[in-house]
Amino acid sequence: MNAHHKKASYRHSIRRTISHFSADSFTLPLDSETHQQAPSPAAEPGGKQGKPRAAPRFFRAVDRVPFGWQLDATIPSIKGQSSALPVELEQMIAQTGAFYYLPAVNLADLLQPAFLNSFVRQGSLIALSLEDGEGEDVVCIDGRGRLVLSVSKDTYEVLGLPGRASAYGAHRQRFIIEISLVDPAFRAGKPGYERVRSLLRNWPRATNLWEELAGVANPKDSAEGGKTFEMVMTYVNPEGKPTPMNFPSPLSARLCQPILHRQTLSSIRVPKLSSLSDLCSADASTSHHAKRQRTSSGAHGTPTPEWQEQVGELKEWLGLVAVGAKEKLSWGVGGEEEVDEQWGVPREECEEGEATHLSWTGFFHPKLFAPLLDKLLQKGSSLPPTSGPSFLALALTPPPHSPLSHLSAASTPVVGTSKKPNGRKVKRGRGRGEEEEARPSSATGTTSVDGGGWELLWKQDGDTVNWCTWEGQ
Repeated sequence: MNAHHKKASYRHSIRRTISHFSADSFTLPLDSETHQQAPSPAAEPGGKQGKPRAAPRFFRAVDRVPFGWQLDATIPSIKGQSSALPVELEQMIAQTGAFYYLPAVNLADLLQPAFLNSFVRQGSLIALSLEDGEGEDVVCIDGRGRLVLSVSKDTYEVLGLPGRASAYGAHRQRFIIEISLVDPAFRAGKPGYERVRSLLRNWPRATNLWEELAGVANPKDSAEGGKTFEMVMTYVNPEGKPTPMNFPSPLSARLCQPILHRQTLSSIRVPKLSSLSDLCSADASTSHHAKRQRTSSGAHGTPTPEWQEQVGELKEWLGLVAVGAKEKLSWGVGGEEEVDEQWGVPREECEEGEATHLSWTGFFHPKLFAPLLDKLLQKGSSLPPTSGPSFLALALTPPPHSPLSHLSAASTPVVGTSKKPNGRKVKRGRGRGEEEEARPSSATGTTSVDGGGWELLWKQDGDTVNWCTWEGQ
């Protein structure tokens, strides 16, 4: 039984949005490649040196979200001090955040051997179509050489490529097709390659099955060729650095920079570092005796009610800063009514200061965030106390129409077959491709971390960093 065939009694299980969290601390410096903390020195001369600690979890978290659509940074500082970090962060994003916009892409043009060898089979290429209307076909390349098509039932029935029913939406009304572009057998001249390229080249512009069966063709469609997609794309070379791209004919591309919106709120309530101590503590954030289901890239533990309340207060404060609601965060008190109605972190846990909020909209590659965080940590430790932030909050929001919510730690799955390499059939359960599938934005009704992406908070005191992170999938 092929992967896209199901028994008549098959029903999708109820899916729940998963929000992982973790918190810990570490001491700088970290290894520039592995991000592991240096081993502790030997207690006595000639004694054994301690083992290096694993890299902080947030370095893995930022690498799992395949596409970044909006990056938000909130950098507060107390009264009488100004942080130099916003300027540094602006420069870093300006140097690494460029991406390409392609107005009309026939997917077959991306399968030209020279393009595959240069940008797909080495380094990491991500791409996403921009059609985000309800029921629209969405295509992407996930950075690991996998082409993913999320298509409607009508498109699936006339396109001719095998896939599986989507885990979300009405039963068997949407389908996912996955093609490994790095498979050794996927080469020019091979039957599988030529068949896929031909079907993508002639992707029907109109996908009404009844018209197809009746032989009714639109002359305009046949004259214009197969369907094209409006796409954004960016590439990181094997060394992890953004690299210019060359596109095959007849594709045209325009290099774009993320759009930045910046605002600073002064004389507002800024949370004290002491109020974040419990928030950035692994012991306070997790009730380890509680059991919960774990996915391949999940975390253990359940947050305590006290920790959840602190998180809610801080997220409300961050949200008010993001929308510029200075009147709700003002340090000055105008009367009893204002004292009674407090927003965000309670006033007794705050001090007077200012906060700078930076928001970029663009198309961000996940491979760029680990080096970015590493530079921010190094910069924060080198700044004098009067120039460093009291804490830093970062959040990445993925595109709401992305077919993928995250990438699992496992290798790229082989999709479209239920056989082992030796030909023996295996029972198919919930595959990695289904686990990585994103819940449609209409189903979540939110663009927060619960709908995907990640949020990171850290407070730094010299070389000591306390942090906590949330991951949605």
